[in-house]
Amino acid sequence: MLELPSFAACIFDMDDLLVDTTRVWNTAEERLLARLGQKRTAELAVRWNGLNAADVARTIHETFHPPWPLAEFQAMLREALIANYRAAPELAPMPGAVELVRALSERYPLAVASGSPLEGIGVALERLGIRGSFAVLISSEEVPRGKPAPDVFLAAAARLGVEAARCLVFEDSLAGARAARAAGMSCFTVPSAEHDKVAALSTRVLRTLADAIPLLVPEH
Repeated sequence: MLELPSFAACIFDMDDLLVDTTRVWNTAEERLLARLGQKRTAELAVRWNGLNAADVARTIHETFHPPWPLAEFQAMLREALIANYRAAPELAPMPGAVELVRALSERYPLAVASGSPLEGIGVALERLGIRGSFAVLISSEEVPRGKPAPDVFLAAAARLGVEAARCLVFEDSLAGARAARAAGMSCFTVPSAEHDKVAALSTRVLRTLADAIPLLVPEH
């Protein structure tokens, strides 16, 4: 059995970890690709899984060379994502997400460090009723480099006032797991893709976030 890490704060990714935002992202990406006469495929999407909006748009831009400048192309995707977050009739929590967040927030300071635009992060967490559980919300748009670079996790730790080595990250993507490892943080994962690669970088692999509750809050 793996020994549980010692930690003083928790940092969560959001998309497809706390909230099922598959439709939010897929629809925005599909619309952007349709403007290029292209279709979104699983083979394409794996190239940008876990990246922020700017880096997703950059990957598509480098792949298909659209007529728009990169900055304009990035703005197109960002605006589509924010519109989708605001218009989505329902944003469903991932299994165990609300329960784990509420249980941990009674003991530790929490942050969300996500590749979604900050507006989208706020909307999603408000819909789930857990916005107040987080002391810090940060988008990787706010730091020089998105995941898999560690910048957003290090910035979240700094805003929480906790050393990076004392932070426990919850992630689902390979880019996120790489970012947590680069930041020197422990990382629990619920892999959403590239399972074996994510698992190799994880402190512990979970089936759902619900599995973390008896590990971290045993008397809950």
